[in-house]
Amino acid sequence: MSLVKNDEEQRWVPTHVQVTVLRARGLRAKGKHGTSDVYTIIQLGKEKYSTCVIEKTTDPEWGEECAFELQPGILEKGGRDAYPPGSGDLTLTVMHRALIGLDVFLGQAVIPVDKAFQDRKSMKNE
Repeated sequence: MSLVKNDEEQRWVPTHVQVTVLRARGLRAKGKHGTSDVYTIIQLGKEKYSTCVIEKTTDPEWGEECAFELQPGILEKGGRDAYPPGSGDLTLTVMHRALIGLDVFLGQAVIPVDKAFQDRKSMKNE
């Protein structure tokens, strides 16, 4: 955490965000036997993390955690304007691992970290 000083107040602001990828539900089957070999790519700014591959499922459960460093000031109102578009968005992309050829896109969720911080909550399904 870092201390932010304004003219009238002082408050602590997070310097990192911790992400837990719990599960996905009802994914499209892209592999053999009506299932997929699924993994998730989590990205914040230029940093990326990838979960392990869960094979032969359409309802994977990972329970994996990762942490990302936040850009200074990104959580402040208007703070994301100082950075390239998407720098303050937590992006989770679910993919099917293909043994031959390119992996297949299954879905994506984008969470604006500054909005979640300012609202002090995130939707349960996010």
